[in-house]
Amino acid sequence: MNIVYFLLLAFFWGTAYVGVKYNVDVMDPYLSAFLRTIIGFLFFWVWFIAKRKSVYLPVKKAWRPWAAGMLIMGLPFIFLYWGQQFVPAGTGGIFNGTVPLWVFIIAALTLKGEDAFTWRKAVGVLVGFVGLMFVFSPAVAKFAGSSMDKMSFYGSVSLLLMAICYAAGNVLTKYILTKDITMEQNVFHQYLFSAVFLGIVCLAAGSHLPGKEILQPKVIISILYVAIFSSAVALLLLFKLLSVWGALKASAVTYFVPFVAIGSDMLLNGHVPGKYEVTGLLIIILSLVLIQCEKPAKKAKN
Repeated sequence: MNIVYFLLLAFFWGTAYVGVKYNVDVMDPYLSAFLRTIIGFLFFWVWFIAKRKSVYLPVKKAWRPWAAGMLIMGLPFIFLYWGQQFVPAGTGGIFNGTVPLWVFIIAALTLKGEDAFTWRKAVGVLVGFVGLMFVFSPAVAKFAGSSMDKMSFYGSVSLLLMAICYAAGNVLTKYILTKDITMEQNVFHQYLFSAVFLGIVCLAAGSHLPGKEILQPKVIISILYVAIFSSAVALLLLFKLLSVWGALKASAVTYFVPFVAIGSDMLLNGHVPGKYEVTGLLIIILSLVLIQCEKPAKKAKN
């Protein structure tokens, strides 16, 4: 059954990029991000009430999930929804695939004694940057063209910032969240703070309400799908896998997300990724293998 959870998680996360693309094609990106967060918040609010789970936290503890929520949802959702306006859905999935690369770099620099650099991992990081150069190369080549071509480059940069935020959020969660905060309290307060933050962003940016275009079945389904399945349900699946498999094995889902994103983009939108994007993705996967599959040290003989 855990394999089913794993495959569902990869599917929900990978197909999210097609849903996000549908949203931003007809709606304000900040409003789209806010709707994803508030619907997810309401989902968990009802879920925890039904399960009679306590989510109260005093401010001296609540600031920790608030800070993590800013990096796991608040900021990366802004970068994701803004950037996805200008690049294909599959490309967004490729950038998501770089999250473990940034997790390793940030953890190695900030968490003392953990994820230390080795020659193998250092090579993996360099290989990962080569892969990113391949993914960026089409957008860079278009940068000297029209304004829309310029926006594809800026959109790619925005998605890269999304991945870095996701990674920083994962490291921060590992660093500041402790056993005195339950999973329910953590999730509830991350969603609560992120929804408030994105609501403020919408007001500050002057986000406009969508017109009749939001009533299209494709748009309604994509909004609900991304908010409920690709966010809330996916989070429950992740926690389940973490509890039975541990972080290292569960993190392998990252390898599959870009391929699901590209495949769903091809199937639903007819977009075929270019050779540079595919090459870059394969190089990034190789870099993750080099970083995460360190050979265990041999035990000394007595």
